[in-house]
Amino acid sequence: MLVGIAILFPFVLMSPATGEPIDDKRAEATRIEEQLDQQGQQVSRTAEKFNQAQLKVSEIEASVVRTEADLARSEERMQSVRSRLAQTAIVAYMQGGSNSLLNQLAKGTGDDMIVRRQYLRVTAADQRKVIGELRLAREDLTGVQSRLEGERRTARGVADEAAAARRQAMEAEDGQRALLAGVRGDLAELVSAEQSRREAAEATRRQQAAAAEAAERPRTSSAPAPAPASVLAVPRAQAAGAPAAKAPAAQAAPAGSGKGAIAVAEARKHLGKPYRWGGSGPDSFDCSGLTAWAWKAAGVSLSHSALAQYYETTRVPTDQVQPGDLLFFGSSVEGIHHNAIYAGNGDMIEASQTGTPVRVRGWRAGDLVGAGRPG
Repeated sequence: MLVGIAILFPFVLMSPATGEPIDDKRAEATRIEEQLDQQGQQVSRTAEKFNQAQLKVSEIEASVVRTEADLARSEERMQSVRSRLAQTAIVAYMQGGSNSLLNQLAKGTGDDMIVRRQYLRVTAADQRKVIGELRLAREDLTGVQSRLEGERRTARGVADEAAAARRQAMEAEDGQRALLAGVRGDLAELVSAEQSRREAAEATRRQQAAAAEAAERPRTSSAPAPAPASVLAVPRAQAAGAPAAKAPAAQAAPAGSGKGAIAVAEARKHLGKPYRWGGSGPDSFDCSGLTAWAWKAAGVSLSHSALAQYYETTRVPTDQVQPGDLLFFGSSVEGIHHNAIYAGNGDMIEASQTGTPVRVRGWRAGDLVGAGRPG
């Protein structure tokens, strides 16, 4: 919670700036939005750390499973060798005992007897050597298993710490969003009141203008018909200083061709779906979850981690990217915490942060680390 407290505290103590109330409130909303963007970056970093920790846990658990299987096979071999040793009655021979097998082997004289006894000695030695080697191998595997168990506990601890840090960042971000919602509500009320004030002032001005015009007319002249309301009235949007109508939206960028086109087309199918930390689709996504899902449709498997995907892709100069290439963001290569899929015409498709659905936006250059091509 320290991160959230540090971010919220300035706004708790900040006194309203001097100037127009609407301007002050807009400035406050802008400051909160900037803080919220920074908080989103923090959430992205902690989410990437968690994804990397989860990958490490999965790798170690796979190694534990393989080691346990090796131990089981070693134990089976040990039991098999011991069984053969008992069946051949070599133990009885080495201990000086006798049985029907020994009596059969002892039949014969001279060189034949020497050969038979030598065979028993060699067989016993071989069996004991195998047992010794298997015992050492099993001890090594047991040591490996113990080490892996320790590494698994450590990896899970790192994952838990990353999850806790992410929760703290999310709580701070939620606080920022609630604060921003309040400020925007205040701003909407101020704008509405200002619009009403301007409309009333405009109505008064029109009335005063009409009265002045009537007073200046000769008494004998007939009063002209009142001007149409459409001529006198100032459009509300103009009176309130509203911006002009938006230009038609630009057409979607071309998707390219080949696997990259397939990946871009798949990513576009999920525009508007919610961001969720750790989301891997199809209902919600985080950044690397979206890129992995999109490229899976093109037949390419990627890990659920932005940093891992950086190393799983081929480096591409940023001035030569093609639709489908991945863009990586962070302070450095090792600091990568976010990625997106290039959609063409300078746009990218990303799952960025909580509260912002999967969207198309222009790529940013400030913290762009590099680009990579899957497959």
